[in-house]
Amino acid sequence: PQDTTKKGMSKGVKGALRFLMAVRNANFNYTVTEGTFLPGFLPTASWLGMSSGFDAPGWDFILGSQDISIRDEAVANGWYSNSPLLTQPILQNRSEDLSLGATIQPFDDLTITLTAKKNKSDTYQEIFRFDTVGGPPGFRSLTPSRNGSYNITFSMFSTAFIGDDDRNISPIFTEFEENRAIILERLRALNPTVGAEYDLNSQDVLVPAFIAAYAGREAGTVSTSPFPRIPIPNWNVDYKGLGNLPGLKEIFSSVAITHGYSSRFSINNYTSSLQYTDGSLLTPSNNIEQYPQSSIVQDGAVVPVYILNQVSISEQFSPLIGVDMRTKSKVSIKFAYARRRDVALTLSNAQVTEVNNKDYTLDVGFVKSNLKLPFRSKGRVVTLKNDVQFRLTFTINDSRTVQRKIDEDPTVTNGNVNLQLSPTVDYKLNDKLNLRIYFNRNVNTPRLSSSFQRTTTAFGFQLRYSLTQ
Repeated sequence: PQDTTKKGMSKGVKGALRFLMAVRNANFNYTVTEGTFLPGFLPTASWLGMSSGFDAPGWDFILGSQDISIRDEAVANGWYSNSPLLTQPILQNRSEDLSLGATIQPFDDLTITLTAKKNKSDTYQEIFRFDTVGGPPGFRSLTPSRNGSYNITFSMFSTAFIGDDDRNISPIFTEFEENRAIILERLRALNPTVGAEYDLNSQDVLVPAFIAAYAGREAGTVSTSPFPRIPIPNWNVDYKGLGNLPGLKEIFSSVAITHGYSSRFSINNYTSSLQYTDGSLLTPSNNIEQYPQSSIVQDGAVVPVYILNQVSISEQFSPLIGVDMRTKSKVSIKFAYARRRDVALTLSNAQVTEVNNKDYTLDVGFVKSNLKLPFRSKGRVVTLKNDVQFRLTFTINDSRTVQRKIDEDPTVTNGNVNLQLSPTVDYKLNDKLNLRIYFNRNVNTPRLSSSFQRTTTAFGFQLRYSLTQ
């Protein structure tokens, strides 16, 4: 029994060590950049950014503190202008960049690269001045506002292969429509102050319902914040071991398979509502991911603290599958199938625009030595002394744009199917002169009946002379 236990422990330790050794490298970067602009600050910097008396603006600020209370400290110490004509706003900027990555190599022929990123950018501004209007004379914060952007690596992988039916109706969009009722009930329970005023098309209802549907999550448990907090790793996979398998290594000198997936969630612009005038709620020290609950109702509708114009999610398989082979007879074959999906929710009209692209690429090439031409010269078969390179590229690009509206039929607004055929022949006449014969056929078929099919053809030859030694 003791030997069995030791043996089991040994296997467990070996397994753990094998996993740790598979991680070839890992990196972590977190950068925060902050800045504060005080237009009414009076003291002049002398040494180390401090005034001549080494009291203003204070060592906390000099060493990097960006607390908005610096304005109140400046007023208390007489460092701030008391002019009621001051119109330049106090500005505070903050950006955060998080990047994580790792390379995993379980064995020599397989490499997996993982990356995760998050970027937040904020700008806060307010007019802070001595004011005599609307109350007793004193310093006041006027028209505070905040705007910014938010980007984070995401995943729509679980819904990537769910297609539309023959009427362009998407099961994912249908789920989005249904998710709204679930999110609505959750928000009414979480925010009873204004809960009764939420409706199915409120911003705070639409965004979580959208995220749940397109990320393949449950509407009953998804976060009600429109800002996902945890970056989801994207990946790239490279495998080069097929060429070593029996039966293949006699034919191929190399066989490589590639696969990549990347996805990103983006809010390119958000702006605080003018209805919220409490600057302490809007300063960059308040993490945007801790999305504040709404507390104001206007014209029978809940006013969110931050107004979002558009929320978008994109994903790309680059490629979904890619194969790169080279035979021992100098024939190279490359095939790649790539997909891309961009989905954008416009909050003003609760409309989703979805753009899908599919790319197929086939590239075949080979080199022929001592090529015999199909004619004779002086009774002899003409044989080319130098290598002749043949290459054929064939691509298909299928794109489609669909606009989806709640309780309405979807509409295809753009898209086309593009085919390209490009064979080429290259022959090196001598060390400096190269001859290329080419042909290109391009056929573009639009998806809309209002557009016409276009076909272009180009062919000819090129002579290139190199002046280099």
